[in-house]
Amino acid sequence: MAQSPEERREKKLAYQRLGRAANPGKYREQSREARRKWREANREKHRAQAREYQATHKEQCKEHKRQYYLAHREDFLSKSAEYRATHPEEIRARKAAYQEKKRDELCSKRAAYLATHREENRQRCHAYAEAHREENRRKAKAYRERDIESARVKSRAYHAAHRTEHKAYLKTWHADHPDAKTASESKRRARKAQSKTNDLTAAQWHAIKQAFHNRCAYCGKSAQRLTQDHITPLSKGGAHSVQNVIPGCQSCNSRKNTGPPLCPVQPLLL
Repeated sequence: MAQSPEERREKKLAYQRLGRAANPGKYREQSREARRKWREANREKHRAQAREYQATHKEQCKEHKRQYYLAHREDFLSKSAEYRATHPEEIRARKAAYQEKKRDELCSKRAAYLATHREENRQRCHAYAEAHREENRRKAKAYRERDIESARVKSRAYHAAHRTEHKAYLKTWHADHPDAKTASESKRRARKAQSKTNDLTAAQWHAIKQAFHNRCAYCGKSAQRLTQDHITPLSKGGAHSVQNVIPGCQSCNSRKNTGPPLCPVQPLLL
């Protein structure tokens, strides 16, 4: 008796199930190879079907990807780290191209984020700056040295656009850090005088004043603000260093001017 198409199909499926149960590994490999060949022969059709499925099953695909990533997270991280280590230039170029292409969109997103997370972002930036202060200083110095002219142009443009805010900030900072202000001004004078040694720091100046008990080295009077007096004046080739600087009140410093010390003094030896 002849079999109907449905009976033949059921019989074929029954044989296939028996074959899979008897040798699952072999059947799995054969099935994979058959699917691979079909995809290669019908590449565009397969891509169209995949796009259509993803469009109609968006949430299911997203959940499946998430579960797969969680199950293979360590493999993903190790492969990602290996790729970044072996392709740094390619990654940098791709990022630069993307940022250039999406510049306006990225800027608007960043502005919106900063507007809604202003305080949180300020605290995070402050914490990072405190934890990496020396590293940031080294990077900033290296950047300026690489392109000093560009850094100067940017600095002038910023100060011109924020003149009032910058003056207010400097006034507050100078009031809170008088020793640093004095050290900065003295370094500038030493540079103008072309001093060969110009390495006195704010910390050293503070130590010098402590060693002289915050009093003038000449008259011994305590002053609210002591000035830096160079034993050998800068104009006569004196160094702007801890071995050539002593504290003096404004009156004694002006009276000494560029002459010899008003009395024998012993500079601080660090």
